[in-house]
Amino acid sequence: MEINRILESNGIYGARILSSCDCTAVPEQWHPILREEDKGLRKDFILDYWKPFHHLLPKTIKIFEQYLADAFLILHDDQVKMAYLFLIDNEHIIYVGNPPKTDNLPTILPGRLLDFYTHIHDGWLEGISGGLGLLPTENIRFLAESEWGLPDEMLQLVDLSRTYYVFHNGGGGFLCINIEEAEKPKSLVWWTTEQPKLDVDFWSFLDAWIEIGFLY
Repeated sequence: MEINRILESNGIYGARILSSCDCTAVPEQWHPILREEDKGLRKDFILDYWKPFHHLLPKTIKIFEQYLADAFLILHDDQVKMAYLFLIDNEHIIYVGNPPKTDNLPTILPGRLLDFYTHIHDGWLEGISGGLGLLPTENIRFLAESEWGLPDEMLQLVDLSRTYYVFHNGGGGFLCINIEEAEKPKSLVWWTTEQPKLDVDFWSFLDAWIEIGFLY
């Protein structure tokens, strides 16, 4: 299937695929993707690019190793983005990553998560849902900014004004960080229909939910 049709079937319309002629508009660390014509070597670049997070996201990296068919750069909504093309059971799945964040850094993000946003992507999402991956910083929201329609006893379990989400699973689950203790942020899962799950391991949940988004 032709690449533009694959992009459109994944909810990405009006994108232009970039080439080596577009280097000046592309983050320098992404130039190898433009220069390299071999898909296998582009895949190797992606695996190396994500290497700092291999130990935190082992299931995600395994999906890259098994199912990543290609990676290329696009111009979409006036922004350069990295497109990840996965082929799973003869189905094409596109994830899109924004350039790393270089200014106006969100100080609320804890260390390793901030590293992801500043070195890998300022948002890495599944094309159709706009979720199932880390949200762009501009879309990070505190829970207090939304109406949840939950009983008061649930709403009072955490300080909604000090708890923000960076991921949604497309099924009513939000992976959140609570910063009531700024030096010791805690992770939790916020649900739209049930009691939140407190004190979870952030990276384990993120990794598992990304895997579920791909394989189930």
